[in-house]
Amino acid sequence: MRESLSTAGVPMIYGDVPPFMALKYDPALTGTDVEVAVIGMPYDGLATFRGGATRRAPDEIRKYSLLFGDYNFDWDIPVLSTIRAIDVGNVDVVAGDNAESYRRFIQRLDALSAKGIIPMSIGGDHGITYPAVDALARHQSKPVGLVVFDTHLDLSESFQGDRLTRASPIQRICELPNVDPERVVIIGARGPRNLPEWTPRYKALGITVFPMAQVEAQGMVAIASQALEIASDGGQSPIYVSVDIDSVDPGFAPGTNSPEPGGLTSREIIQGLRIVARNGFIGFDVVEVAPDFDSRSGTTSTLAARLFAEAMACLAAIRLDRKDSWKTAHSTQEAQ
Repeated sequence: MRESLSTAGVPMIYGDVPPFMALKYDPALTGTDVEVAVIGMPYDGLATFRGGATRRAPDEIRKYSLLFGDYNFDWDIPVLSTIRAIDVGNVDVVAGDNAESYRRFIQRLDALSAKGIIPMSIGGDHGITYPAVDALARHQSKPVGLVVFDTHLDLSESFQGDRLTRASPIQRICELPNVDPERVVIIGARGPRNLPEWTPRYKALGITVFPMAQVEAQGMVAIASQALEIASDGGQSPIYVSVDIDSVDPGFAPGTNSPEPGGLTSREIIQGLRIVARNGFIGFDVVEVAPDFDSRSGTTSTLAARLFAEAMACLAAIRLDRKDSWKTAHSTQEAQ
């Protein structure tokens, strides 16, 4: 019997990079009945502080994903044997060319959407969320909502003359024809790195912002539940979920472009994701992981991989009619 905690026998995509969680590697989409695809978007554009490192995130996160397997104890469900998932590799980005790199990303996501496959994207910087939402919203009959865990509001019109950077994804997304800005929700905003003009701008657009102080006061369960209600229009419309890893306190996720103290704990981001993704999503991403600035233990990449595993667990729980089973799967009160 193959040891489930051993990496022996896991095929490599290239070099020492395995497919995410040892999934089948199928960049040509030859498989049938695939439901979920992990895709790397290793684009790192103009840096607002320290850049160039998020391009390595897809490879590092894949490596650390081998810590996790099919069975998720918290949910008491088999995940990868419930949903049919593959790894389709990385987008062949063009360094320094946002527009062309985004076009290639959109082309790959269009191919996935045409087959009814939900993309789960590993960034890359946060700018990649804009082409992802752009590609997926086109295939929806109703306006799309968005839940973002982020320190920053990312509402710049441009950065150094470029309108397609990590400083502008939320602004660009709100301009899309099939996105309702009043169903865009940002959780965990905080700190003096947000620009003063972003506050009146988010209010004018109708974006809902739950700053870190409100998360602390009300708790993640209440905040994430409100966010899901707003973004999904009461459960009637599709949502996209984006996690900027800098929403997490650098004590838990040091490897990021713009670390900001006073953020979410690992437990809070996992809990928040479980709640906002409980009804599913049309797309998901984790962005701004910068392995070059991570701890020697790969703390940030490990957390990012875990968030992908949790998002997949949400989809598996829906299939098994066990939504929110993480709350009660091992409850001693339930057992009594």
